[in-house]
Amino acid sequence: MMKEEPWSSASALMTLISTALIGVLITYASVHFARNIEQGSTEQRFSFAREEMIAAIENRMRSYESVLRSGNSVFLASDEVTRRDWREFHNGLQLDRHFPGIQALGYSEWVKPSELEAYEARVRAEGFPTFHLKPQGLRSEYTSIIYIEPMDLRNRQAFGYDMWSQETRREAMSRARDTGEITISGPVRLVQEIDSKVQAGILMYLPRYATEFPATLEDRRAQNLGFVYGAFRMDDLMEGILGSDLREIEIEVFDTTRADAANLLYQSDKIGSDEKTSQTLEGTDRLEMYGRSWEIVSRSKPSLFARDGDVGLTEFFLLGSAGASIFIFVLVAVMLNTRRRAAAIAEEITQDLDDRTKELSASLCRQIMIEDELRVMVTKDVLTGLANRTAYGEWLEDVRAHLEEAEGSPALAESDTSAADDESGQDSEAPQGPCYGLMILDLDRFKTVNDTLGHLKGDELLAAVGNRLHTELPSGLRIARLGGDEFAILVEEDEERSRALALAEDIIALFQSPFACTNRPIKTACSIGIAFIDADCTDPHRAMSHADIALYRAKAMGRAQVRIFDKELEADMVRRASIEDALDGALDRREFHLEYQPKLDANGGTVVGAEVLLRWIHPELGFVPPDMFIQTAEETGDIEAISEWILDETCRQLRSWMDDGVTDIPLAINLSSQQLQSSNLADNIARTLRKYDVPADRLDIEITESMLIADFEAAHSQIEKLRQMGIRIALDDFGTGYSSLSYLHRLEVDVLKIDRSFVNSLDKPQSRLIVQSIMTLAKTLNLRTVGEGVETLDHARFLRANGCNEMQGWLFSKSLRADDFEEWLKSGVNMPIAAKIAVVQ
Repeated sequence: MMKEEPWSSASALMTLISTALIGVLITYASVHFARNIEQGSTEQRFSFAREEMIAAIENRMRSYESVLRSGNSVFLASDEVTRRDWREFHNGLQLDRHFPGIQALGYSEWVKPSELEAYEARVRAEGFPTFHLKPQGLRSEYTSIIYIEPMDLRNRQAFGYDMWSQETRREAMSRARDTGEITISGPVRLVQEIDSKVQAGILMYLPRYATEFPATLEDRRAQNLGFVYGAFRMDDLMEGILGSDLREIEIEVFDTTRADAANLLYQSDKIGSDEKTSQTLEGTDRLEMYGRSWEIVSRSKPSLFARDGDVGLTEFFLLGSAGASIFIFVLVAVMLNTRRRAAAIAEEITQDLDDRTKELSASLCRQIMIEDELRVMVTKDVLTGLANRTAYGEWLEDVRAHLEEAEGSPALAESDTSAADDESGQDSEAPQGPCYGLMILDLDRFKTVNDTLGHLKGDELLAAVGNRLHTELPSGLRIARLGGDEFAILVEEDEERSRALALAEDIIALFQSPFACTNRPIKTACSIGIAFIDADCTDPHRAMSHADIALYRAKAMGRAQVRIFDKELEADMVRRASIEDALDGALDRREFHLEYQPKLDANGGTVVGAEVLLRWIHPELGFVPPDMFIQTAEETGDIEAISEWILDETCRQLRSWMDDGVTDIPLAINLSSQQLQSSNLADNIARTLRKYDVPADRLDIEITESMLIADFEAAHSQIEKLRQMGIRIALDDFGTGYSSLSYLHRLEVDVLKIDRSFVNSLDKPQSRLIVQSIMTLAKTLNLRTVGEGVETLDHARFLRANGCNEMQGWLFSKSLRADDFEEWLKSGVNMPIAAKIAVVQ
């Protein structure tokens, strides 16, 4: 064997230099890699911190909105709200505990200049001897903060303050009054500021009206009684909202688009310019709320980069790589001539590097887990603990991707080919491939819970519903709360597409038992709409729209109903869209007209009245039956103008006939459900009767039982006012509604109209018994009866024989335009001779 030559000094030096250079390069590369990872993680934490902060502000301001609406409900629930009532309402909210940061909750009312002295005297008599409206001076309009809580030293400064006198407050109050919506003001100095340290302030306003919600701008201005409002000191507000959530960022909040000192609303702990480093992250977010725009400037704190007790990745890599390099360099220098031992040491070094790499991997895994936890927070509904709308949208995108992937699969392609080659000519019952059932669930009459029990109790009910859905339904379902009282469920369907329907029926059953809430259980029900995401409908958002339509139809069917979107609903959707387009401007184009169908005395044949019927002749669609457009008009809001026109035209026509000596018979109009729920109904009818000088007993009002379901008490109040005016009330389609006898027991009416479905089927024993029972009941309650849809002599004879008072139908006359009806009244030739015999003899 040849004897190994020892390395020369030059070779050893080159080896040492090479080792050192390699170590430096490895250290540099490791540090650069770690710094990139750490910077990306820091930027993500900074972004999450900003999103959490924005969400916290939005959620708290929505809570304050609920507080103001609850305050407005205090006035709606009582004709006269006292100072004590307001104090008890405020104390019951426990704002310091639940919503810290609000300075005052109050009510400001309008004061006429002519009533100013009397107003101040009245307040002084209530126990405030030095009270006066401030600032003093002559103005064309005054407002006065009459109720404010808590009545502490700060808030006493605002008692009697005229907020309308200050420009910034006046702008926000004017916007709230004109729109009917909640608004917030720009930055102001609150009159509560009595300390040397003055905080920026804002105010939140909710207008209060004399009626529920005036339709026009002029009415809203005329009927505005005052404002429920909240006053906020911005430093206290933001600390109440964010608390200790600003550990890693600093923020500045500016009003409007100008980030300058004049518009500064809030500034957390200041960072001097000398403390700003190259690592500092900055970001700007815009928050649009209640008619104002806030610009929020965020800046990272040093703690965002290095937390207490943590070792940064950069430092970890720097120390590790540098230590390893030095260690290798020393070993090589000491043992350069011992190759075997160097190899062993190299192996040890490699193992050490592996261990350090594992530690680094573990640290990265911890970072990923933290980021995953933050993501869960962003996609979770805070109130119910279920997924939120964001998570549900991601689920739908996953479904879309799955369907697109399945669409290109060989198995599905072979199935499509087989279907195309099928000579049977029959369509398959459902598309091939994967299918998902999309369910939207909406609580029935949830608004009633909010209006009667308050929004906090409504939130408690929503949380209980979410908990029951989560615990009682099968595991693995994707359940989310979309917002308000609306929930959504995504279920993977079987071949028969029966899972969604079966699940919907189980959910309906789950709502049979009350939900446990604080102080009292709450009973509610739900309606469900179902649509499918499949090869025919691969767009999840379109399927959501289909499910919404099915839900709407389910709610129209009554409480606790389920409806699946199908071809019938799709065709109805297209038809309704065309009807909706055609309705736009139809009243202005004079496409509507009224027709009159006479009502005859069953025992003498005398014309005793007429029902007013709405007819629509469209230039392209032709005659459009009422059952095809009335519901659409109610949904679009066109029914309000149409109903007012019907009332006005009916009174005008009756006045014309009375002046010409044609007739003064009562005319009966049908109310819409919106009219019946309106608090202005009786006033509007009285105003129209006075306009045309028509006696109230010449106008009959017809309502259906289905109109009473939404809010019976409101409808009952309006009906009582109409009866006190002398207007007769007829209950139309009697016997076809939800609870005829129940409404008849609770509601005072004058006439029962027997539905045409019973009259047209009098050849059946069951229908004859029903009609006889209705007329017996009417006689017992001293009510008149009208038989609708009388088309044959047998119908007329049966109704007269059983005591029916009045009849109407094609046997006597179809509905006629005004000129034709006038001619019919004068000549009587349009009533068949046989019909005359039926009612006279």
